Amino acid sequence: MEPTLVSAFFTGDSLSRLLTYLCNTRAPGAWDPITATVLEMLSGRLQLCLSPAGLVPFRARPSMVYPFHMMSQEQKEFLRGALERREAYCVCNDAVLFYHRQGEPEHLDTVSVLGAMCRSVLASRVHEDHRVRVGVCNILLQRVQSSVVISKAAQQELNALLFGPARK
Repeated sequence: MEPTLVSAFFTGDSLSRLLTYLCNTRAPGAWDPITATVLEMLSGRLQLCLSPAGLVPFRARPSMVYPFHMMSQEQKEFLRGALERREAYCVCNDAVLFYHRQGEPEHLDTVSVLGAMCRSVLASRVHEDHRVRVGVCNILLQRVQSSVVISKAAQQELNALLFGPARK
């Protein structure tokens, strides 16, 4: 099966690395870089756009760039293949924008993005106590939920993903 933008950049460890990078490189003065980045990832429409600096994966978010030097070899190979395979694109201001293909997702999966955020927070060693990291994760989830509707099914899936199945 042919790799996609989502499979190359927005699953598993690739998503966690990209999310961490984007959070760490937010412009100074961001009120909460993690929440702001996650909200932009959840609300932004996906695009395959290559600038001289790297991949610009979200429409109307030109400051969210994932640089080539941060990409894995597989991600670079996906981009190389996309340049060879895709016939519908435009070049504008030194960027190559590929037109959206029928059937490709336009938005990221909520559970995947929130799961990556929580796994990154829980794996962090900024706070020694695991309970503090769980508390930080809960605060971030509450901030996201105050701006984005998250279905009860998605919340349950996220809880099962992070903490195991619910006990009855």
